[in-house]
Amino acid sequence: MPTLFTSKFTRLLQTFTPEELASFERWLQSPWCNSNKNLPRLLARLKPYHPDFSDQKLSKEKLFRQMLPDGKFSDRRMNNLLSEAYLAAERFLAFQCFAGEDGLQQSLLAQELLERHLDDWFFRIAQQEIKRLEAKETSDWRDHLELLRMLRRVYQHPDPAPRLESGQGMIAKMNEQIDLLYLLEKAALINEMITRNRLFKTEDHDVAKALQKWHTTAEGIHHPGIDLYRLRFSYGGELSLSRYQELQAAFMENLAALNERDKKIHLLSLINDAKQLIKSGSLDITECLPLYQLGLTTGAILNNGKLSANTLMTIVTASNTKGTFDFSIRFVEDYSQHLNENERDDCVHWAGAHTAYWQKDQEACLAVLQGYHFHSPDFQLVGRVLAAQAYFDLHLRDDSYRSLLFDYLDAFEKWLGREKLWSKTNTGSFLRFVQICRSLARFYAGTGQDVKKTGRLLEDERNIQALNWLKQKKEEVLRLKS
Repeated sequence: MPTLFTSKFTRLLQTFTPEELASFERWLQSPWCNSNKNLPRLLARLKPYHPDFSDQKLSKEKLFRQMLPDGKFSDRRMNNLLSEAYLAAERFLAFQCFAGEDGLQQSLLAQELLERHLDDWFFRIAQQEIKRLEAKETSDWRDHLELLRMLRRVYQHPDPAPRLESGQGMIAKMNEQIDLLYLLEKAALINEMITRNRLFKTEDHDVAKALQKWHTTAEGIHHPGIDLYRLRFSYGGELSLSRYQELQAAFMENLAALNERDKKIHLLSLINDAKQLIKSGSLDITECLPLYQLGLTTGAILNNGKLSANTLMTIVTASNTKGTFDFSIRFVEDYSQHLNENERDDCVHWAGAHTAYWQKDQEACLAVLQGYHFHSPDFQLVGRVLAAQAYFDLHLRDDSYRSLLFDYLDAFEKWLGREKLWSKTNTGSFLRFVQICRSLARFYAGTGQDVKKTGRLLEDERNIQALNWLKQKKEEVLRLKS
């Protein structure tokens, strides 16, 4: 690929929408924004190749000749032009972001008026902005910070009138905003510390000390976001199903009163809680589907527009287990484009196989799995689990599948022993899945343990894949044998 198309400028242009590209062109044509007359020409020559810039015939020299037919080409001169264009694109993006921040514009304008001693204009702008911020139904941390700043500017103005007003209105308002700003941001940080302590053995954040300070500051302060954090922090230790349900009910009740950031934090915390309870067998996976659907609606589970493969698998699993196959199919169609490109094919094929399995078309499920090679090690694992489930169901339906099932489980176990990509804990959960499947299949075939021992299977299991599915199959096998 020519050097041109790996430049920072063309790489940045690839992220521009057609509308942004048109705005950037107008930006470059403005003498106030750009003084280099060659930059609009450069962009005009590059526009036809947006967004891929994949034409192999377009070289730096050819582009230079199109812009400056009478100029003398040099690689250095072209590189300098591309670098200048990149810096112009950076300034454009910063300005575009600034243009959408009305509050920031008003704040900077108020500061300018203050420094220019245009007091009447300053007080008018300041009061308008204070009134606007106080009238917002939901405020995020930037609103609290900006309201605090504007109140402080008015209070500290050289004119002593605001400070000499009777009562403590302005002082109280500033105090309220700084408390809310601290409590919301500190709570989000403590919540992250709790999560990281649970996930990473190498980290040991002093949550107790941080919580003590937070509770002291939060005493007597009631705010929807803070009240939810207070409820979450009051539990401590391991989360039970009843506490999770209480948190979920409180979250849904206060949803409209939360700002976007706190809404996302509390929603993702509930989703993480649900994962723990599902893994322990305390919660059915279908119960978390409404949370994920809300996360899709609000964009909370998309990280800068990206959807993780694990999230897709969880949503598809929850939806198919619930039997809402139309939603599963539509979800994969609509959101597969939000996956990383190197995971997309794996996700789509696994989702198709999983949907076929839960539609009780095990043959179609196996056809997808056998006709596609998963590239990701994680999908190689879950793909084998899904194939084992399909063979198990076919065995319950038709005894001729018995040897196929046992052969597959043996091959799966040997493969787990050969692969060194996962930790012992992770491999152990899949190994237990294989062992329990084999025990249930032997009992069904009449060559395994007795009814009582089979009935006690899974009683103390915690680290095992597809726990709820195994529980269902255990009950199904016991029912069929009885």
